[in-house]
Amino acid sequence: MNIRFLAAVALLSGMIQAAHAVENIDVPGNSYLLPVTESSGDHKPLSLEISSGYDSLYMFKGVNLEPNAGIYWVGMAPTWVITPNDSIQAPFWYATTVGKTIGGISQNYREFDVPVNFSHTIGNLSLGLGYHLFTYFNLDGVKPSGTGVQNELAFSSSYRIQTGAVSWVPSLCYYYELGTANGYSYGSVNPGSSFLSPQVTVNIPVRKDVISFNPYTQYNFSFGYTCNQDYQFIWGGNNWQLMAPVTWQINKTISITGYAAYSYQWQSLLGTAPGTFWGGGNIVLSF
Repeated sequence: MNIRFLAAVALLSGMIQAAHAVENIDVPGNSYLLPVTESSGDHKPLSLEISSGYDSLYMFKGVNLEPNAGIYWVGMAPTWVITPNDSIQAPFWYATTVGKTIGGISQNYREFDVPVNFSHTIGNLSLGLGYHLFTYFNLDGVKPSGTGVQNELAFSSSYRIQTGAVSWVPSLCYYYELGTANGYSYGSVNPGSSFLSPQVTVNIPVRKDVISFNPYTQYNFSFGYTCNQDYQFIWGGNNWQLMAPVTWQINKTISITGYAAYSYQWQSLLGTAPGTFWGGGNIVLSF
């Protein structure tokens, strides 16, 4: 997503399409939408991850999409490794709100995402190209039948720098909004808008192959992608955020991650306080 919540409110207010908010680039659970950070080194032709988690807020691209509500989600991510340097991942991600949102809007919100991502590595450099399809349900005033659909392109690059046991991964991800999918008269993000996310991730092994600390920070830019409380689209700096996940690799199959996060925004983004804390956790099964 995506300022899907924004868009629904804008529609109800008779405004033009508001910025959708994707990303979940901000939600560790939906990490399939994050920039590629580094190759796993696993060259099995086919692999699969099944995951589930909870986030206390649905923060996306600096926007609190479902005020007063968290989200519970499940995901399944098959990956096809074409060559040691090329792979395709086509995950499925489903989320539902937990808690009552402001005014009852989006109280029964559901979301289903299918992002398809191709990545290519050249030494420590990773390049990515993706197509992201989003479908969201039970948004008040959204047609047809309370369903919204949107799609966008994603371009990413990252470079891994190793300093002893610690790796530093600067990355850049750019999202270009294609707008409403065919057959739908409603789309939640302004077609032709875009969002730029520079990010730095630090991978710190606390206990080798067992516990790792992987904080990352972003300074994000909106180019007509998000909007403020007055439904005006934002151009320029959007928000800064810091996320601090800790992962425990129980065995080769099971891992558990918990995280705390903070975002600061100065653009009066719809439904979002200037400073926001949230957190969550997830479990991943890898095959």
